[in-house]
Amino acid sequence: MKPLIIFYDGYCVLCNFWVHKLCRWDRKDRFRFAPLHSASAQRMFKETDFSLIDSVVVWDQQGEPLVESAAVFKVLEVLGGFWNLLLLLRILPTSFLNWIYRGVAKKRYRWFGKKEDCPLPNPNFKHKFLS
Repeated sequence: MKPLIIFYDGYCVLCNFWVHKLCRWDRKDRFRFAPLHSASAQRMFKETDFSLIDSVVVWDQQGEPLVESAAVFKVLEVLGGFWNLLLLLRILPTSFLNWIYRGVAKKRYRWFGKKEDCPLPNPNFKHKFLS
């Protein structure tokens, strides 16, 4: 199985927080990460004819990239275990879940801040980051 690639806003404090957490929780080494402004993200956008967005994009390297609540649920599925309990939230309407996602994404810099530079990964997890 190919790793799931998570493209994220490298300047977003909230996004970097979750990427760091996912690195620690990914005991089966199923995730790879790349900032949205990276060469890896640009290649994915060309391969899939996907439009550039400024939030998280999850791609399994086979199908269409996923965004918003679909991306979050895919990450939870791959994490497995306890995290599968959160998949119960799928009973809520997708439009409602995406509305919440977009609301947080829109205000993430105001609420959590923005970094001047995309931080370097922890050396223990460097293999998880694509260039």
